[in-house]
Amino acid sequence: MNMSRPGSSRVALLSAIVLALAPPLFAAETADTSASAADAQGPVISPDAQAVVDRMTAYLRTLKTYSIDSHSTRDEVVKFGYKLQHNEHATVTVQLPNKLRAEVSGDLRDRSVVYDGAKIVIYSPDDDVYARTSAPDSINKLIGNVLDAGIEMPMIDVLHQASEGTLTEQVRGGVLVGDAEIDGSDCDHLAFRQPTIDWQLWVEKGAKAVPRKIVITTRYAVGDPQFQAVLRWNLQPKIDASTFTFTPPKDAKEIPFSNPTAINGAAP
Repeated sequence: MNMSRPGSSRVALLSAIVLALAPPLFAAETADTSASAADAQGPVISPDAQAVVDRMTAYLRTLKTYSIDSHSTRDEVVKFGYKLQHNEHATVTVQLPNKLRAEVSGDLRDRSVVYDGAKIVIYSPDDDVYARTSAPDSINKLIGNVLDAGIEMPMIDVLHQASEGTLTEQVRGGVLVGDAEIDGSDCDHLAFRQPTIDWQLWVEKGAKAVPRKIVITTRYAVGDPQFQAVLRWNLQPKIDASTFTFTPPKDAKEIPFSNPTAINGAAP
């Protein structure tokens, strides 16, 4: 939800960012770390950074059908603070208002998520099992419930921003770092701070203001583990009758869904 760069100009820029972000965070953490105090203080996001976020949000909410191809890395901290990096590839296809499919493969565990507007199915090919349950009648409701329940889904934060949520809800500081290039596209580079994480966002310039890269650093954890994802967008994905339909493999076994009430927004 990271990366230090060599060179004196980069160090100076990083110092400026830290100085810009540190005062509101420092005040929140030393004076009163309660949620009410943080809410009263409010986010301190520079106007130019907020303008980029607003531009991205406005564009994402015009999209009705799209797919995102993501290549990500995630740090795992093991004994003695040693870090392992895991790789993952995910493709998420969305058709509003109520269709979604996610295919995930990587070092840890492959999985599929299929949502057809009435039910959601999660399939684990490694275990050859799947679970399904009823689901809300819109992606917006589904995403909100999944986040509230703490259920992992690829690119959930981007989907949240594209629906009704905001990535900056818990932000205590944010700045526009400058210009950058991701996969040949000119982007605005943003940096944000929350109480326990720092995160960076690269948003494509121009009319198609899609997020192209995300880096999240978990602070106060041993090794400052990071998550990084580069996103490639297809605004005209190929969709057919099978895209949002789950057909169990011949020998796959159905198991109970672990928390079906949470998917539907009810307490477990």
